[in-house]
Parts: sequence; C-alpha cells; structure tokens
Amino acid sequence: MLLTLCKHGYRLLLCVSLGYAGISLAATDVATEAATKTVRLVTEAWPPMSFEQDGVPTGFGVELVNQLQTRVGQQEKIEVLPWARAYSIAHSSPNVLLFATSISDERESHFDFIGPIATSKITLYARADDPISINQLSEVNNAGIVGVYRESVGAQLLQQQGIDGLLVASFPQQSAKQLLFSRVRFWCQADLAVKHILQDIGAKESDIKPVYVLSEIHLYLAFSKGTSSDTVQRWQAELEKLKEAGDFARLYQKWFGALPPPLEHQIFWHRNT
Repeated sequence: MLLTLCKHGYRLLLCVSLGYAGISLAATDVATEAATKTVRLVTEAWPPMSFEQDGVPTGFGVELVNQLQTRVGQQEKIEVLPWARAYSIAHSSPNVLLFATSISDERESHFDFIGPIATSKITLYARADDPISINQLSEVNNAGIVGVYRESVGAQLLQQQGIDGLLVASFPQQSAKQLLFSRVRFWCQADLAVKHILQDIGAKESDIKPVYVLSEIHLYLAFSKGTSSDTVQRWQAELEKLKEAGDFARLYQKWFGALPPPLEHQIFWHRNT
C-alpha cells in the first residue's frame, strides 16, 4: 500500500513538474517571438537623413537602420513616406520603427525612443537679401509668415510659442521654394537638412541666411506603442555596439562632415496617459 502511494505520489509530482515546465517553455516561446517580431520601418523624405535616390532609400538614417536591422536579424525594406503618413502609421500600429524624430510631450505617450542618432538646430531662415534680423521670437508675428511642413518639430515649437502666422506644406522642399519666391518671409527647418533640401530644388545655401535658432534637439529612433520592450532593448544594444566600435562616428562623418556625433546612450520609455 505504501509503495502504491509512493508511486502515485511520484506520478503526481512528475505531472506537476512537467506542467510547470510546459508553462515555462510556453512563456519563453512567447517572449522570444515578441523579441524577434519583424518591425516595420518608416521614414520621411528628409535628406540627408533619409530620402530616395533612383527609387532606392538612402541617407544617414537609412544606412544606420539597415545596419541595425541586419544585426537584430531582420531585413525589411524601408518605406520613405510623407511625414504625416509615416507618423500616422507609427502612431496607430504596434511594431513600427519611425525615424528620425525628436521627443515631444505628445510623442512621449506613444513611442519608446532610443539614441540619440543625431543633433540638429531648428532654425528660422530668411532670404539672403532680406535685411531682417530677429532678436526674440515674439518679433516674428509682426514680421511675416513662416513656412513649415506638416507635423514637423519646428511647426510644433512655433505653435507652442504662440506664433500663428504659419504656412503649412506637405514637404520641406515646398517651404524652401516659398521662401525663395517670397511667399513666406521665414523658413523653419532643422539645419542638418538645409543644404540637401536646397540642392534638391536647384538653390544654394548662399541664397538664404539663418536669423534665429529656435532650439537644439536630439533625434531618435522611435518604436510605436505595442512594440515589445525586448525588441526595443535589442535595437538599443546594437546601436550602443556601433557607437562603441566607432562605426557610428564614421557613418556620421560620411553624411554630416565635421559635425560632432552624439555618442551617449539613451532610452526613453513611453508615458502612460
């Protein structure tokens, strides 16, 4: 009788142990699947950060993201879209990587950010032959209209500061043309992109001049809400390795010349609202 109980007891213990093992393995499989889930890659036409050349995505951000996605084990095509559409996709769907973007109060609620991958000054530009000078931002409202592109950080900064004379375009090239044709008095743009945008429309840097710096910002890779924390951390770990090995600095120099690359490591998790 005692032997029978022991046998049954052992059998029960074995079943319980296998049950826990099954749960553990299932949890591990779920975590592994979440961490390796393919991430959709979306960006905007914002040279030299990201743009298309003969239909092929290129630019600093594109090269960086392609290196990182290879290191984490995926090979997805990067989609170059209008900013508003790219942002809408990332804002409403999980497992989307949007780049490059700054951090704002609104974006903090919807994205996890890793980086930084670049530093840029958001600047107001005027035509080179315009005698205007701006000492404080409040002067802009009485001076003329500012050309901005939809959902850009510059547009958000100006709106937050009470600048209401904005002409919103779908692409930064449109705003640059509006400045050169005197349809707006100012053009708000991140300095990293100015040279390439002007080249794209057949203009030169000498055609314009900076008149006021709104802000200096860091730019990041942004993962949409619903993307697993394991995925975000894997990408961040590979970015850190690129920075520590010197590959990141070399890529930065290739696209931005003597501008110093941001070599610090940061990760910002989205806030629950």
